[in-house]
Amino acid sequence: MEQKFWIPTLINSIRVIDFQYIKVPKGWSYDSHRHVMFEFVYVISGGMEELVNQSPYTLRSEDAILIKPGIYHHTPPIMEDTDLLIFHFEVEDKRIHELLQMIHYPVIHTKNNLAPEIDIANFIKEFIHKYGDFLKKTEEQETIKNPDSMYSAIILLEIQSCILHLISLISNYFYHKIDRMESTSIHPSHINLAHEAAYLIETQAKDNLQINELANKLNVDRSYLSRCFKNVYGMPPHVYLTNVRIRKAKNLLVDTQWSIEKIARELDFSSSAHFSKTFLKAVGQTPLKFRNRSKQQDS
Repeated sequence: MEQKFWIPTLINSIRVIDFQYIKVPKGWSYDSHRHVMFEFVYVISGGMEELVNQSPYTLRSEDAILIKPGIYHHTPPIMEDTDLLIFHFEVEDKRIHELLQMIHYPVIHTKNNLAPEIDIANFIKEFIHKYGDFLKKTEEQETIKNPDSMYSAIILLEIQSCILHLISLISNYFYHKIDRMESTSIHPSHINLAHEAAYLIETQAKDNLQINELANKLNVDRSYLSRCFKNVYGMPPHVYLTNVRIRKAKNLLVDTQWSIEKIARELDFSSSAHFSKTFLKAVGQTPLKFRNRSKQQDS
């Protein structure tokens, strides 16, 4: 007997939730949040901006972004009607998980002459063309939860294999993009510490939070926290805290009629003058000018 190849056992686990094709209107936004899984967002048509770790990323048609677990991100109001494919996933294979955690630039520009074997845009287009009507019908009839025919079960199996293949395309793309000569070994405990610190900053930014207090809550030394945080987020925690306050201030300036003094108090600045000075340094214009320009753009 000549054995060409043999796979004794093939068991792997990839969990996918909230796989959806949605149409969102101009002005749609999503508040700051984070997930315990990877999130993949693909722009089918239109465009949007996504802020991840305070860094803005502009996505046009056929662009995508992969957001890591535990990372805060939000979508400011979009400027046009936009179609999106979104899903969340986790991978059991530690090698794939480590690969995706190594990403520094999370955007996939599919129009930049990707190799045919990782043509994500074309794969998604064909997937929607082939399975879009079926998925719409199964959602209406709840066939996914209760398949009423063997044929539906077979098609759903095909769809699962396609989603698995899409994740492999995403992984393959980033595998060829990362610089494997760089030091990529940020210890998982440092990543977890930085993510927990970022979570506390996001949720307690307006509560007179101090970095010393933050370190005490996490039971670590301040200098150790700052070092771990900067390795993961590229900035020290006090800068991240300022960025969070400025982002919240922008939202309050646009979405409320609150006075500058009230916003300064709400975000725990020592005075309205301190708030205005910090805002001017970060944004390049005063809070009042930012509010007035935002109103002009909306009118």
